[in-house]
Amino acid sequence: MASAVKVLAAECDPHLRRAEEAVLVARHAERVRQHVREAQRSAADSMDRSAESQDRAARSYEQGAQHSKRGDEYRQHAARHRQFAEEDRRMAQRLREMAESDSTGITTT
Repeated sequence: MASAVKVLAAECDPHLRRAEEAVLVARHAERVRQHVREAQRSAADSMDRSAESQDRAARSYEQGAQHSKRGDEYRQHAARHRQFAEEDRRMAQRLREMAESDSTGITTT
């Protein structure tokens, strides 16, 4: 019954209708922000896994360098994979920082 009264009141009072619409829009915006934060955290986790993979590749090249005539070339590859790993870690950290702040950059936790 109270719901029907609200609907009737909203139909009669355009200000009340706009206020209710504003509340619905605000709720939707908060849900969207939450989904974005979840996506940022997930992306950060993926970047961490990528960094680990790059570290494994670098270790493999370093081991290969010990047993190959092309050791210098392998060490260069290893160094590049280490750079990729560092870039991935920086991106993961930035994504986590973004997930912890709102659109204005203010930390929310």
